[in-house]
Amino acid sequence: MAGTVTTPAPATAPRIRYQPALDGVRALAVIAVLLFHAGVPGFDGGYLGVSVFFTLSGYLITSLLISEFDTKETIGLGAFYGRRMRRLLPASVLTIGIVVVLSWATDWFEGVSSLRAQVIGSLFQVANWVLLAGDGSYQELLAETSGTPSPLEHFWSLAIEEQFYWVWPVAMVFVLRRVAAHRSRTIVIGALTVAAMIAAPVIAQVWGPDAAYWATPARLAEILIGAFLAMVLARRIDLPAVLAWLAPVALLALALSVVLFPTVGGPAYEGALPLVAVVSGALLLGLQVEGPVRAGLSITPLVFVGKISYGVYLYHWPIFVILDADRAGFDGAPLVVARLAITLVVAVASYYFFEQPIRHATGLGFRTTLVGALAATSAVAVASIVLVPTALGNYWTGDSGDAEAAAIDTDDDTPLVPIVTTTEPSPTTVPARAPDATAPISGGSTVPTVPPTSPPPTTVPPIPELPRPVRALMVGDSTAEAIGSGLVGWAAAHPDLAQVETDVERGCGFVVTGERQVGDGWEETPERCVEWLDERLPEQVATLSPDVVVLMVTPWDVIDHRWDGEPASPFDERFVTELETAYHDLVAGLVDAGVTSIVWIDPPTPNPLWMSRGEPQADPARYEVVAAIVADLEAEYPQLRTMPFAAWHAAEGLDADKEIRPDGVHWTPDVSRLISENYLGEQVVRAALGLPFTPTD
Repeated sequence: MAGTVTTPAPATAPRIRYQPALDGVRALAVIAVLLFHAGVPGFDGGYLGVSVFFTLSGYLITSLLISEFDTKETIGLGAFYGRRMRRLLPASVLTIGIVVVLSWATDWFEGVSSLRAQVIGSLFQVANWVLLAGDGSYQELLAETSGTPSPLEHFWSLAIEEQFYWVWPVAMVFVLRRVAAHRSRTIVIGALTVAAMIAAPVIAQVWGPDAAYWATPARLAEILIGAFLAMVLARRIDLPAVLAWLAPVALLALALSVVLFPTVGGPAYEGALPLVAVVSGALLLGLQVEGPVRAGLSITPLVFVGKISYGVYLYHWPIFVILDADRAGFDGAPLVVARLAITLVVAVASYYFFEQPIRHATGLGFRTTLVGALAATSAVAVASIVLVPTALGNYWTGDSGDAEAAAIDTDDDTPLVPIVTTTEPSPTTVPARAPDATAPISGGSTVPTVPPTSPPPTTVPPIPELPRPVRALMVGDSTAEAIGSGLVGWAAAHPDLAQVETDVERGCGFVVTGERQVGDGWEETPERCVEWLDERLPEQVATLSPDVVVLMVTPWDVIDHRWDGEPASPFDERFVTELETAYHDLVAGLVDAGVTSIVWIDPPTPNPLWMSRGEPQADPARYEVVAAIVADLEAEYPQLRTMPFAAWHAAEGLDADKEIRPDGVHWTPDVSRLISENYLGEQVVRAALGLPFTPTD
């Protein structure tokens, strides 16, 4: 800030005794979070560092408020909010602004769902509620879009703290003025804390794991435990030396929790985080007296990292998202070191040249600070509306009207036996049909579609006259949903040829055992995936009696899995065994249910040219393992055939066309419809009738 003189904070600001060890606690907490996000083994529960931050914040803020009230017999709310805004907003608004500019200037965040909404939520300190109302957990985001993680994903925790900062001073003013005795005040805060602790598991039980992790009321107890500790310690000068033993015990318990807590599921998502906060409170209490842990946490490097921990937390996640293995050209430990080093450099520069000058600038009262904060926030919000591309979301979903028109008529029990004519038709030459060069999409723009080709004519048996439409059931993950939406649209336009319904489950493959690696972490295969295959699909097959079941899954059966704690890829024997078992059970179950034709769609590999992620789902060799297993199943089950969709897709020049698969994985509805018009629809009918597929070469 030009012309600004950096000076110490005004003398009127409330003070509490500075404890270097608390900066050491900050350092350990942020390091745990960074190593968790970097996917370092042993830090599956590193996200608990956020809980430690919550408790420490509650302790420090409440201590400041008590100190100010004891000194002045009042709390200057305007001054408090001004200090908080100068401390927190500059770096956060800068981070969000940089993300907005990068989203406009690059394709780095192109796969992010609802980035614009997340920008607004982060700016106005409601990011946790935006996430809860929108995309759900990070794992669900990947499951639905296979897109890049949001560079603002971590703002949810900052939002919870900032919501607390706005409300808590007012609550403290009320308690301190209305309740005379300090002991009574402590009891009031203690009662609020207990109520919040009880609320956490109730919220988890009623509203689910995402609410237990992200909803402000579910996390409030962790902050209030720090506030209650501040009330207990206020006005106490001498504490028994034996309390020093709390510090090593609590620190060890937190370390074990970081190692033992699972990344997804477990106590953190069941309302148990207040118990973690109790341990954090015990650590803070133990640090109030001299001891070896207090001395160890007061060493200069840890204190320094603690001082810049806010910037470290703010900047690390966008840096981690941008600097992935593909862009860096290396992975493993070198990538972790590079990410941490860049984060540290950026945080140090921000602290000394941006955050501190604004925080300690003279002449910035509450009104000036508020006007500046509103102006900066509004400017970035407007910029996000102008610059951030419209979110992709689940853009591949089909039209509900088509689904209704193409629905299977279960009342028609006419056998699917081709009508025999008096004159036997001769083989017919069926050239590949080519649409117009462009086709309209929403908004009136156009995108390239399946390009005209002139392949050599291929002689194939024609589709005979049918006594009723073919009944087809499309089954698979979100890529099956994307292709299935076009197949449904095609069936709605050709009611004499086919009726099509879909039974898909986003984020689910046909292997539903063990854990799987999503992003940098591991998650249990969702229970909904098991219920889909074990319960819903058999019910659908029994109800619809399809003539053909079309199976398609893309990333979820080729990403790394973990069984009995041992990671495996499709190139490992354990993985192959699980694939063989899952696929055999799936096909055998369909055959036993009376399905006479099963089509396995060989999927095009997600295109790494524009995804820039370098992830396993973009490795063609992994899909070759799946194809070999399916080929073995074809030898065992004559009802099963592989449709060479990937070969046709490549032959038509679609693999390198970004417009048809904006996220590199899912086709747009218009393109999916054209794919069915030009290839897929006819092949599904042929499969149901036992006719050969149209050759792709």
